[in-house]
Amino acid sequence: MKVLLLGDASNYHATLAAGLRAIGHDVTLASDGCCWMQTGRDIDLGRRDGIVGGAMLYARLLTVLSGRLKGYDVVQLVSPGFVHLKPSRLATLLRRLRRHNGNIYLTALGTDAVTVRNLAGPSPALPYSEWQLRGSLTPWARSADSELVQWRDEGLNRYTDTFYDTIDGAVTALYEYHRILEAELPGLPVAYGGIPVDTAALPAPGLHPSGDRVKILFAAHKGREAEKGADILLPLLRRLEREHSGAVEILTPPNMPFGAFVETLSRADMVCDQLYAFTPATTALMAMAMGVVPISGGEEDFYRFIGEHRARPIFNPDPLDIEGTYSRLAALVTDRAALRRMSAEAPAFVRRHNDVVIVARRFESFWNAQNRR
Repeated sequence: MKVLLLGDASNYHATLAAGLRAIGHDVTLASDGCCWMQTGRDIDLGRRDGIVGGAMLYARLLTVLSGRLKGYDVVQLVSPGFVHLKPSRLATLLRRLRRHNGNIYLTALGTDAVTVRNLAGPSPALPYSEWQLRGSLTPWARSADSELVQWRDEGLNRYTDTFYDTIDGAVTALYEYHRILEAELPGLPVAYGGIPVDTAALPAPGLHPSGDRVKILFAAHKGREAEKGADILLPLLRRLEREHSGAVEILTPPNMPFGAFVETLSRADMVCDQLYAFTPATTALMAMAMGVVPISGGEEDFYRFIGEHRARPIFNPDPLDIEGTYSRLAALVTDRAALRRMSAEAPAFVRRHNDVVIVARRFESFWNAQNRR
């Protein structure tokens, strides 16, 4: 099939493109390179800041790039905001994509107005998230940084509803998004894809833990600490460093290009990723492929959902029990044998559930099933 992947986040579509090409599809990736990450793409959709930058990108999409966004059997959009433009312009582009291509699908891998509607609403699909804990909005959700008011904007929600009415289905990257779409849009065809990991492109698993100290990489993107719960996790790590002096080293690098981040990650024993996640996302899975144990989502609901009955290679923090989380983490870093067992399980887990070709096949199967409808 001739496939257009439009937009990217955390290198997801760039990795998926490699998997789809490996199984014989003709793939074009159009994105902004995930901004500062500068990931690969075939068509650059980067924009300058401000109103002028948006106008220039919109004009390019309608003129110079319009011919390169036509004639695909499948268009897979990274989100309702598949390029950084306001909803009215996105609606125009969506209509053009619908007119000039075959089926259009969403890769559900990030927050949108439907996600916020559910998780910040009265009946969330998950028992906890960055939006709600114990039935109340989290401090982050109540802060200006969450942009809750903007997510609830009437115009944005109208566009998002139009978007979901227009597309032919969605492939979910995470268990969380799968459950949300099932709850909010029960008539929408949905399949689980997972996050693709190109293990061959990553450094080979090393010997973890590899030294006198357990090296824990604090991987939160600067500016998103509260959203990911890193503002709660970092003090735990600092306490761990104090109370287990000489046994633990916390690494806190700045945001960096994707390639440099991967190299830094490969040298850690553990990576502190997220507090509120139910399941491992991109950073955690890349870490696991290299034998690095993530502090990230690893709920039993997730393991059952993917059919994993043996391996438990993720340290799953509990946002409802921070002190218990600290005690379990302290026990793990002082039990090198347990940490090594988790490290040894992790690469095989990723190969079994998230290998780039396995994920690409899930997308392919979903597209084929929709074509037979």
